Amino acid sequence: MGPSSKALTVVAIVCACVAALLRAGAAHADDQPHAIVELHFTPTGYAQVALWIEDAAGNFLTTVGLTDAVAQRGIGNRPGASQMNSGFRWPYGRREGVLPVWAHRRAAAPGAKLFRRVIFQDRTYEGLASRTSSAEASRDNYFCLSFDSARSRKDALDAVSCASVFTSDKGRFITQADVDEHYSEPYESMDTHVGRSEPLSLTSLYPERRDVKTCGPSCYEHADVASYDADVRAVMPEIDAVSMATPKGEKEQQILYSVPLAWPAGDYRACLEINVEGDYNASWDATRYPTPQTPREQWDSWALSYGYPYRGQPSVVYCTPFSLGMAGQVESSADAAQGSVASWDTADPSYGALGSMDGMTDDPVKAPGSGADRLQLSEGGYRMKVIVKPALACMHDQAPSSVQKLELRTFPNKLHAHEWGSLSFVPANDDVGVFRYEVRVSTEPMVDDATFMRGTPAKNASIAAEELRVPTTAPSGGHVHVDFGGLIAQTHYYIGVRAIDGCAQAGPLQVAELTTPARVFATVTPCFVATAAYGTPFANEISALRRFRDRHLSSNAPGRAFVAFYGTVGPKLAAMIRGDEQLRALARAALTPFVALARLSAD
Repeated sequence: MGPSSKALTVVAIVCACVAALLRAGAAHADDQPHAIVELHFTPTGYAQVALWIEDAAGNFLTTVGLTDAVAQRGIGNRPGASQMNSGFRWPYGRREGVLPVWAHRRAAAPGAKLFRRVIFQDRTYEGLASRTSSAEASRDNYFCLSFDSARSRKDALDAVSCASVFTSDKGRFITQADVDEHYSEPYESMDTHVGRSEPLSLTSLYPERRDVKTCGPSCYEHADVASYDADVRAVMPEIDAVSMATPKGEKEQQILYSVPLAWPAGDYRACLEINVEGDYNASWDATRYPTPQTPREQWDSWALSYGYPYRGQPSVVYCTPFSLGMAGQVESSADAAQGSVASWDTADPSYGALGSMDGMTDDPVKAPGSGADRLQLSEGGYRMKVIVKPALACMHDQAPSSVQKLELRTFPNKLHAHEWGSLSFVPANDDVGVFRYEVRVSTEPMVDDATFMRGTPAKNASIAAEELRVPTTAPSGGHVHVDFGGLIAQTHYYIGVRAIDGCAQAGPLQVAELTTPARVFATVTPCFVATAAYGTPFANEISALRRFRDRHLSSNAPGRAFVAFYGTVGPKLAAMIRGDEQLRALARAALTPFVALARLSAD
C-alpha cells in the first residue's frame, strides 16, 4: 500500500470515528448535562405569576412557570364579561388583565398559536352572572357564587363561602356564526363610564379551563367542555410542566429551569409578571374602576350586586438579564420593577405592552405587598435573582433516590376530611441534597412521569389552597409529615411524590392512593365563647373572628393546633359565661380588641 493509499485509509478511519461519535452524541444528547437557571423571588400573598425567558432582543423563548388559576382554572378564558366583578372563587368573567404582558409576548412568538375563546352556552350577553338554569349548568367543585352577597366581597375568604353545592355554566367555544352575529360583552369606558357592546373574537390569549371533566349526557354541559384540555395542550404542549400552585405569600420561591442544549451561549433575560386582584391605592381603586353599570340591559342584578370591582393596581413585570456559556456559576438580580401594563383598557389594541409605573405604590413600609412591592425586597437587596449553573457543574450529578414508605391518611378533622389529607414518607437521599419534593394529585392512575405530570400540583391544607411546601430538612431515616388539600369529597386520588435535586434531576416516582369520605356538615362552625358572649352565632363580630380563624389560623400547623385546643376548652368556658350577663359583658369587652384585629386583617 502506497503513501497515498495509507493516507486515504487513515482519513476514512478518522471520518468513521467522527461520524460514530456524532451519532453517539445525538443518541445520548438527553444524557448530557444541561445548564441550570435558578430563579429566586418572594411574592406577596394571593398572587398570580408568570415566569418566562427571552433572548437579548426581547423575543419570547419559553414559559417557565404559570400559576394554576390561569393554567388550570382558566380564569383568563371563561364565560363572562372581562369587567365583571370578582370575589372568593368567583366563577365568571374573563380576567384579560391577569397576566397580559406574558400572554401577549407568548402569543407574539414565532409559531405561537392562540386558544379558542370560551363564552356562555346560551346567553344574549356576557354580562349575566345569575345562577343559570339547570339546562345550562353542571356541578362545580371549585368555583361558586355565594347566596350571601357579603361573602362575595373583597377578602371574604371564609369557610362557608362555598358551603352549598354550586352549579356553573362551563361555557362553549365561540363560533364564526357568533362572531358574524356580533356576539359581544358589555364594556364600560375607563374615562366616561359609558358602556358599549364590545364584539368578541374567535381566539383568546389565555388557556381555557382544564380542571373539569365532562359529565357526559347525564348533565347540562356543552360538548365543547370535553375538548378544552386537548385544545390547551395543542396550543401549549408544555402546560403541565409549567403549571404551579399559587405561591405562599412572603415565602421565598426557588424555581429551576433546565436550559435546552440547543440554546447558544450568549445573553438572555428572565422575566416575571405578578398580579393581585383588588390591590387598591389612591390611583387605582373601586372609585376610578367601579362595578360597571352600563349598558344597563346587559348586566343582571347578580353582576351588579355581588362581588367587588377587582381592578386595583395592574400587573407588574420584573426582568433580570443573565448569560449562558460562562465558565462558572453567575448571579444577577433586579431591585426594581421593569414596568407595569399600566392600564385596564383590555380592548385597546396596544394593551399588553409594558408601560410606566406611574401611580403605582412602591412603599414596603406603609403598603407592604402592594404595587411594586408584590415581590418583596430581600435581605440581599434584590426582588428577583437569577443564578446560572453551567453544565459542567452538573457533569457528575446523580439523581436522587426515591422516597420510601409513602403513606396517605384521611385528615383527622371530620369537617375537613373530604377536602384535605395527610401525607408522610421517609426522605430521599441525594449526593448534594434534595432541592425540593414535587407532589402532584390526580384522579387518574400515575404509572410514569408523563401521567405524573398530568396531575395538578398539590395544595396546602387551607381554604386559600396555596402551594404545598414540603420540608427538605428531615434527617436521613426520619419522616416527613405534611397535610395537603384541594380534594373533593368521595373521590379516589393518586398522589405522586418524587425528589428533585439542584441540577433539576428527578428521582423515581412513588405513588399512593386515597379515597376521600363524604362531606360532614356543621350548621355553624363553632366559635363557642364568642357565641355565648354575643348571644348568637350570626353576630357580625363572630363573622369577623370566624374569617380570621379560617384565613390566618387554619392555614398553618400552629394555628390548626390552637383551633383544635380551643375546640376542647371552648365549650367549657362558654358554659361558664352563658347564663351570667356580667360575665358575658366582660367576655365581650375582652374580645373587642381581637374583633378589631380580625376586621383590620380583612381590610
